[in-house]
Amino acid sequence: MNQKQVIEVINKLTGRELSLSPMYEKINTWRDWLTGDVDGFYEYTMSVDLVSNRTAKMKRHRTDMFKRACEDWASLLLNERTRFEMDDKASEMWLQGNDGNGGVLGDNDFRRNANELIMVSRWAGTAAFEVYVEAGTVIADSGKLLSGKDIGINYLSGDQIIPISHRNGIIKEVAFVSEKSIGDGKTHHTVSMHLLENELYTISYFTIDENEKVINEPIVVRTGSNVPWFSVIRKAGYNRYDPAGPFGCGILDGNEDILKGLDTAFDNFIVDFTLGRKMVFMNSTLFAQDDQGRFIAPQMMGDSLFINVGDRLKSEKSLLEEYNPQLRVQENADGVQRMLDIFSFKIGLGKGFYKLDEDGMVKTATEYTGSKQGLIRNISREMIGIKAALKQLIEAVLWIGENVLHIPGVSFEEDVRVIADDSYITDEYTERKVWQEEVAQGLRSKQEYRERFMGETTEEAVAAIQAIKAESPSVSDMLQTDGGQA
Repeated sequence: MNQKQVIEVINKLTGRELSLSPMYEKINTWRDWLTGDVDGFYEYTMSVDLVSNRTAKMKRHRTDMFKRACEDWASLLLNERTRFEMDDKASEMWLQGNDGNGGVLGDNDFRRNANELIMVSRWAGTAAFEVYVEAGTVIADSGKLLSGKDIGINYLSGDQIIPISHRNGIIKEVAFVSEKSIGDGKTHHTVSMHLLENELYTISYFTIDENEKVINEPIVVRTGSNVPWFSVIRKAGYNRYDPAGPFGCGILDGNEDILKGLDTAFDNFIVDFTLGRKMVFMNSTLFAQDDQGRFIAPQMMGDSLFINVGDRLKSEKSLLEEYNPQLRVQENADGVQRMLDIFSFKIGLGKGFYKLDEDGMVKTATEYTGSKQGLIRNISREMIGIKAALKQLIEAVLWIGENVLHIPGVSFEEDVRVIADDSYITDEYTERKVWQEEVAQGLRSKQEYRERFMGETTEEAVAAIQAIKAESPSVSDMLQTDGGQA
């Protein structure tokens, strides 16, 4: 997408002096990490013959944990338990239906799309909602919006956002851009530009061709609304590249080397199995030859199992020798797990959030070892911006419902409450008390308790419990009776 071209057109139309943000280049870089298209890392050149200096292109195996982490963050911040409440129940019903999945939001598949948009905001640092009126009726001369048929919601990534004015990191005026392919390798940019005129929003719609020319005249719609028909999600945290700008930084910012380490460890895990195949070094007399003099191994897998070494073997009396390399499964698994811990900690999910299971699959730890307090603080910090963006979006929808669609019983109100899912964010002291009661009731074991809250392995927990019993034996233990099992 050519943001520079769009900015030049906006400057001509508005008389503004907008400049290109450095964040678009960063977003493109983070997208490359997301898709695995990083030059020189996921595909690299390796020497395979030192004598002839022959090289080969190699493809590094990857965990795809960057995408997974963004999806897990989105699940924590917005899921099926997130709901919207307001005092006007008629408006609430029109907005989201009886079960929270209907109404205007249901028509726009809001929960799925909003969850994916928050995922985008995790890797790109910034994302946006844009509300629009379908089949709107506009007065030709003034552009005043009179009515409409329905409400639609666009979901936009950070590279589609061009801030026009902002204050303290909050975007007040903005343009949203989408690319449209017209064939022959050419693309047009469709733009919707939200500007303030006398404290009311005007939206201009226009298309830019490949020569930076506006096709036809922009369509201008005067909404009559002082409520913006958009809202922006910005990931919390300091932006070192554009401190005064409204863009956020993705979770990978500053953590690229850690992702490299994780995927390198995983690649080594996989490659070890490839390089660890059994090989049989054979005397050339055991190979058959075709009519062109090429040696043929005894089996179809000859190119990977049987190796022709001519007459050179360690033992002159041997016609074949086996090579059975030892696989470093546990060492590789430990290395991947260590990098997973560092990665999850650095992106704010906390050490121990991911576990490499026995099948070699990375899963979210069902019993999250260690303290959740860091994750709880990070979620609480991120929810400030998420709630503000969702609240502004709902306010825009309600304003349109009352003033443009003229829905009976629907009224715009600013007292929209976003109720987030807090089931995952449980106070550790309270959680410990619940577990202690369940251990006392025999619903959980002491071993489980120690693994959960003390971060011990199964062996360490068992040893600690046995040591405690030895120091303070029960009466049944001293009488060598069959006591209760922990």
